[in-house]
Amino acid sequence: MSIVQSYFLYYFIVIFTAIIVFLSEGIKKKVNSVRLYKIIFWSAILLPVLVSGFRYGIGTDFLSYERIYFELTTSNIIDNVLNTRYELGWIALNHLVELIFNDVKYLFIVSSLLIWVLNFKAIYDSKNKISMSVAALILLCTLYNPSFNMVRQSLAAAVLMLSVKPTIEKRPVKFLLTILIATSFHYTASIFLPVYLIVNTRIKNLDFIKKIIAVVGFTLSVILAPKLLPFIASFETFSSYNNYHLEFNDFGIGNIILKLPVIIIILVNLKKLKINNSMYKLVIIYFLSLILEYYGYLGENISRIAIYYEMMQVFILSAIVKVQNDKYGKLFYSFLIVLYFIGWFTYNIIILNYHQTIPYIWI
Repeated sequence: MSIVQSYFLYYFIVIFTAIIVFLSEGIKKKVNSVRLYKIIFWSAILLPVLVSGFRYGIGTDFLSYERIYFELTTSNIIDNVLNTRYELGWIALNHLVELIFNDVKYLFIVSSLLIWVLNFKAIYDSKNKISMSVAALILLCTLYNPSFNMVRQSLAAAVLMLSVKPTIEKRPVKFLLTILIATSFHYTASIFLPVYLIVNTRIKNLDFIKKIIAVVGFTLSVILAPKLLPFIASFETFSSYNNYHLEFNDFGIGNIILKLPVIIIILVNLKKLKINNSMYKLVIIYFLSLILEYYGYLGENISRIAIYYEMMQVFILSAIVKVQNDKYGKLFYSFLIVLYFIGWFTYNIIILNYHQTIPYIWI
């Protein structure tokens, strides 16, 4: 596929999928048919899964995942767990694909299906609190093309999306189980563990103190990272991080400037969100992601851990659209959010070709 054709393909996936989800929301309101609503909603994942699953050679880590598949499936699971750095869930998935299909191409098909079913399940679980079409568009603009590259982390992130509902509903056992499953695909998902304690508290006066502690703690983690990483990498499980040499080459405010439209939209609507929608609890998690992204000033890929916190914007911004009092307010914020994320997508994915997904190559 040519470069221009690839541009059209990715724009079509993002916009068409969001439109399908939007239509499902309209049917839910106007037609008394839950079955039809569900069918249309879930049909929205077909195109993203097909294009993602049947790709070949695109995404900076594609060939690495092919190599890992053959490395893992030439020995048994126990040997993989004891003698490789890969997580149990990812090892098991590779062996399952080998057992059923005996073809590495199905690793990408199955992983793509899991990623987008889990992501859309997370959106569906919060359907009464968010605009699902806005959530779908944000999700696809920010996480679709990156999932071609960092497959393990994208799968872990998709599992973590399911932890939002138990977090909001104060169900710690289900939250911890979700974290455990996510960590089985990528160890870095464990950084999401403090979220439940940060978001929930039984003592009202303690809530503000916990948030201050979280901000200070995350800031210190960035400042002390060059000292902490060698210690973490000394453990065999995290030995692969030995190749990261962290030092502050720069410490600008570019990241904050790029995120400023999102920050302003959240701050302007924070009071309304707090009164009308429990998704306001996730706002602190999004702002912590801004701190975590400063890891990017230390090393090229280390800031990826911020994705787990940053993706809470999917729920927050779509909830802001939901809480508007009239259709003009909903339309205004939907327009602003869509415009911003299509712009973000254009700059990062189309122009910069971040994650190297252009040109698209079909199997």
